[in-house]
Amino acid sequence: MTDPTPVDRLEAGVAGLHVPAPDADRERLLLATGFVLAVAGLIAIVLGWYGASGTRDVTNQIPYLISGGLIGLALVTGGVGLVLRFSLARLFRFWLARLLAEHQVQTDRTVDALGRIEALLAAQAGGTGAGPSPAPAEPSTFAAAPPVS
Repeated sequence: MTDPTPVDRLEAGVAGLHVPAPDADRERLLLATGFVLAVAGLIAIVLGWYGASGTRDVTNQIPYLISGGLIGLALVTGGVGLVLRFSLARLFRFWLARLLAEHQVQTDRTVDALGRIEALLAAQAGGTGAGPSPAPAEPSTFAAAPPVS
């Protein structure tokens, strides 16, 4: 029995991967939950401030600070965290898809350029050598990069 080659191990490893598809309904639900938590936290902070503003005694203000301020701050932080998490996930998915599309375009251009080079070399090698070299291929179709500022 022979040991599997690295390529066989890689193929087996890739075949065993399970990447779950993003669930749009779950994302939408958690995004809405994030907004609700943030709004509830802001309401708790306002209610805590309103309750504490009715008294000058600091010992009476502390329960309002704890119940309204700290719990409200925790709710706002959790809600904003959920919103950021799902907003950034969407942004990164878009960015990755865009990066892959641009990479495919660059790969296609490279393959075309190599094909033209190969054709020129084949024409040059197949010729008699007694004549002018073939005309260069048309100029590259690469877009000029914007100037770096």
